[in-house]
Amino acid sequence: MRAENASPRVCGVFYKATVQSILLFGSETWNLSPVSLKSLEGFHIWAAWRMAGKRPKKLQDGTWSYPNSTAVLDEVGLKTIAHYIGVRRQHIASYIVDKPIFQNCVDGVRKRGSSVRQFWWAQSMDLEEARAARIAGPAVVSDDEED
Repeated sequence: MRAENASPRVCGVFYKATVQSILLFGSETWNLSPVSLKSLEGFHIWAAWRMAGKRPKKLQDGTWSYPNSTAVLDEVGLKTIAHYIGVRRQHIASYIVDKPIFQNCVDGVRKRGSSVRQFWWAQSMDLEEARAARIAGPAVVSDDEED
């Protein structure tokens, strides 16, 4: 889209509608390790640099100068991947918070000898906010909502 001289904001909207929707499909139930989240953030920042027409530059002393990631994300109208995953988790939490199966998962006892792992329901979710959203009724949740 940059080759067609589209503005960075238009590129950001297109990216969210196409690439990011596929990239984060099902992410509300992922158990992301810090390494995996860092990889996703790296791709996201790289894409934002491209949409903004900014690239890392190699300096004469052999070091690299990188564009300010926060400024670039703002320029293209994006937030961090962690933000978008958090919004998706909160959205799904409002549907599951009062279901009996959710409480069974949370209260479940791990069998002795099983490996230590984090389950998707143990990921960060604000259950009180989800309960309040559930009581308030259905609402359209935007990826751009502030936390």
